[in-house]
Amino acid sequence: MEKSNTSDNTSDDDKVENEEEKIVEDVAKQCFPPLPDVTYSYCNPTPKLSNSCGGSDTASDETIRSIPSLSSRREKVPLLARMSDSSITHCSFPGDTVYNDMFQQAEEAIEAGVYPKRIAQGSSGSYFVRNVKGEIIGVFKPKNEEPYGHMNPKWLKWMQRVCCPCCFGRSCLPLNQGYLSEAAASLVDEKLQLHVVPKTKVVRLAAPTFNYSRIDHAKAQTKQRIMEKYPNIGRHFHRLGLPRKIGSLQTFVSGYKDANCWLAQFEQEPLSEAAKVQFQRQFERLVILDYIIRNTDRGSDNWLIKYVPEDQVNGEQVVDVECDDKESSALIKIAAIDNGLAFPLKHPDEWRAYPFHWAWLKQAREPFSDETRRLILPRIDDLDFVMELCDDLKKLFETDQGFDPQIFEKQMSVLRGQILNLCQALKESKSPLQLVQMPPMIIEKTKEHMSLPQEHSDVVVIDDAYLRENGYAVAVLEKALMEKCSYIVIEPTVLANQAKCSISIGNFLHRTAVLLGSATVIIVCYFPNLPIVWGTTCGTSVVSCALYWCGWSRDPCSHYQVETDKQKLEEMWKKNSLSFLINPVVLRYQNDRPRRTFQMLIVVASTTFVVLKCFKLL
Repeated sequence: MEKSNTSDNTSDDDKVENEEEKIVEDVAKQCFPPLPDVTYSYCNPTPKLSNSCGGSDTASDETIRSIPSLSSRREKVPLLARMSDSSITHCSFPGDTVYNDMFQQAEEAIEAGVYPKRIAQGSSGSYFVRNVKGEIIGVFKPKNEEPYGHMNPKWLKWMQRVCCPCCFGRSCLPLNQGYLSEAAASLVDEKLQLHVVPKTKVVRLAAPTFNYSRIDHAKAQTKQRIMEKYPNIGRHFHRLGLPRKIGSLQTFVSGYKDANCWLAQFEQEPLSEAAKVQFQRQFERLVILDYIIRNTDRGSDNWLIKYVPEDQVNGEQVVDVECDDKESSALIKIAAIDNGLAFPLKHPDEWRAYPFHWAWLKQAREPFSDETRRLILPRIDDLDFVMELCDDLKKLFETDQGFDPQIFEKQMSVLRGQILNLCQALKESKSPLQLVQMPPMIIEKTKEHMSLPQEHSDVVVIDDAYLRENGYAVAVLEKALMEKCSYIVIEPTVLANQAKCSISIGNFLHRTAVLLGSATVIIVCYFPNLPIVWGTTCGTSVVSCALYWCGWSRDPCSHYQVETDKQKLEEMWKKNSLSFLINPVVLRYQNDRPRRTFQMLIVVASTTFVVLKCFKLL
């Protein structure tokens, strides 16, 4: 009886499940019309439609299936999806056939089951990308597996993030922009025709060997099961399989070794004169690249050298396709890799200076060659070229979902300052060592402030003022203070906070001198037998007065006070048509002479009163 009951229960459950499947299929047919026959692949989102001339392109059993791209459902894509990472669903580079072929080979290899292999070295998750034959053709660095990314598979960085979060990251670098830095370094290399950076671009790839979270694996398995059980519903998924990871894909250069290996060998076996000249020219190009992008991670282990002795050349050209160099007899080539920690938003100003390690080489003591000066100087000395370079970099950085225009402008201000220093060094025929010893500069792109009416021309507005990073704003503030403008409006930045703090210190010294001077007179009158008390108050009053007159009165801010009256501020905003996202700091001009005179009278009177009292006691 028990067996018959269990069998009846299982049969009833099967009936319920079959009825549920029929209901789901009926609903799916009504809500989702059937799609044409499609062959799905793992990486390529472009569907292959069935052949209308007879036969069809069917997928094999080993093919991992995915869903067609969003192009077939374009009406559901939002118009503002350009700034999202998910908008880059398929990568193609029609303007660069060599790189596009390499990328297509990588996708085909992943479809065939030849997955990227993780690189054991380094502090981030980086992978050797291979073609169908298993040959390494590129290096892929996903965004979320960067040294400070949340999916970094290296346990040392995980330990650092968990155990020592205060020392995690570099304050001068924006977070999670390493892949953009890699591609931007390649862009700068291409614009300056340095040919030392292997071609690098931003792509999207997906492979099971990448480091994914459990949620991503669970979602991929769930979609696969739905696709197998309910194909009419599953075929409407955006794609099957693991999600694509955005990152930088750099062309792999073969025949290169770490610079440490060759530099040690060059010390034991000196190069020939022709090889020395060639190496010096390549080294100067590396210096120019690193200095412009302000690479904070250029050691001897992350730039490569390819050296072919003269007796092994045999009249053949040793030219790298990746570098696209036009030299006909190159014996030595340099490849600048690992450019992910460049383009800082400020110069390093903490306990770690991130120096250029090539500055200690003997090649850094040689002045820049005439060939390098003729190649680089006409470009970087042209303002239009620098502006075009910044615009191209902006187009690249805008593809990131977390793009911040203010942070990018800071990065470009550092880059422009580096270019200005480099331009001066090339004109003066300095060496790379002398170049890195030049004081760092920042050129800020200033805004054009609105022109105020003539009757309100005494109001000065300073936008985006940074004390250490915007010398122009500091100069504008100093000029406005010296000219004693009625109102100075400063956005709440470091410069505004310093001016506000300086005024607060002046007010504190003034109030201390006046209050303690007045208190001294009262204490002497009512407590004449406490000379220690009124002597201390009198001395403090005199010291505060001396500091005020000798130090604070020489500060241009001594003639200003911070305006806190909200009604006056609102009237000023309406009258001058001003608007701010955050309440700015407003300095109001106030003649300091009456206050200083009153302070001096109080201090002199209290001091005289104390001196006379002391004579009486003696």
